[in-house]
Amino acid sequence: MILTYEYRLLPSKRQHRALEMLLESQRLLYNAALEERIGAYRHGVNINFFDQNKSLTEWRRSDVEAASVALRLQRATLKRVDEAYKAFFRRIKQRRVKAGFPRFRGKARWDSFGFCEFVGICFDGGRLSFKGMPGGLRVHVHRPLPQSARIRSCTLRRDTKGWKVGFAVDVATGARHLQRKVGIDLGISTFAALSDGGCIPSIRAARRADQRLRRAQRSLARKRRGSKNRRKTRAEVARCHAATARARSNHLHQASVRLVRNYDIIAVEALSIRGLAQSMLARDVHDAAWGKFISLLRYKAEKAGAQLIEVDPKNSSQDCSGCGNRVRKGLDERRHDCPQCGLAIDRDLNAARNILHRAGMGPGLPNVAGCGKRAGGNLDLGDSACQVAARADLRHYP
Repeated sequence: MILTYEYRLLPSKRQHRALEMLLESQRLLYNAALEERIGAYRHGVNINFFDQNKSLTEWRRSDVEAASVALRLQRATLKRVDEAYKAFFRRIKQRRVKAGFPRFRGKARWDSFGFCEFVGICFDGGRLSFKGMPGGLRVHVHRPLPQSARIRSCTLRRDTKGWKVGFAVDVATGARHLQRKVGIDLGISTFAALSDGGCIPSIRAARRADQRLRRAQRSLARKRRGSKNRRKTRAEVARCHAATARARSNHLHQASVRLVRNYDIIAVEALSIRGLAQSMLARDVHDAAWGKFISLLRYKAEKAGAQLIEVDPKNSSQDCSGCGNRVRKGLDERRHDCPQCGLAIDRDLNAARNILHRAGMGPGLPNVAGCGKRAGGNLDLGDSACQVAARADLRHYP
């Protein structure tokens, strides 16, 4: 499988200027290639990636400045134009209302360039060297690359903190005995409830950073357009968004890696996140980032040799995990009380059990001593899945 390892770059002032110049040159190349395609289409001619590669070769022969940049780097930029066109026609075939034709990129909408093949660039484990860059770029290698991994491509990206590089490498997948299993019900107040009684709390990164972001946006609205103070304030707004994204990403990575480390078979809901993001809970759904969480689980499970199963989420919180009886309840009802079998547990815990059962892995949570008490033949597991997790002393969840 292919994974991307990201590292922070530590350029000197001279190298920082060179990176900015390369970034701007690739932006201009992207816009020129897009303009060439649009102009050719208006004259009834279709050109593709290979035609533009030929034009690039002729341009490099006549322009010394263009020839001073690595060829593979420029080809990667042309490849981005080609991929944007293919994605546009794919959306047309899917008959989407807004297909989204490729746009010209301004300076605020262009922050990366790279090599689609790891050719014409050298990485010795500490420094990155390629044509057009004075000296070797220092790379802060906070974790080593896999020894047997082969670097396929790399991308240099500018963010609010500086520059970073991402290496796409081939990584061998693992293997393990599929024994430990768990069902996961994703939510908002509690990020994830587990079928064995544990839970993963929600950090609500955007809600926490809301006050700081509001102040920065109000300050931005007061600044005069084109002024230096407006540029500074806009950078502060960008830093607010970046800090929220880092906090959310860190939480999702920690939660997903601990689930893969502690379970061999993980069952989750195949949610229609696009539909949920158009509901009254749109802001909280985007803040929870369920789609990114499931994608992280997917590749981490494949790498570790675990198995991820996605099941139909329909009525997972309405059906009883004990007898299968359907018990209707509104969103404000956080308890599941079955009148047929007498099961009384938290709503999210009941849904997590159903998800595990639909994955073909059994009914889910067994009768664990110390996690609840029996009253009149009914199993009562407390007020919430989080309280069950606290009593079970599940310290391995954030």
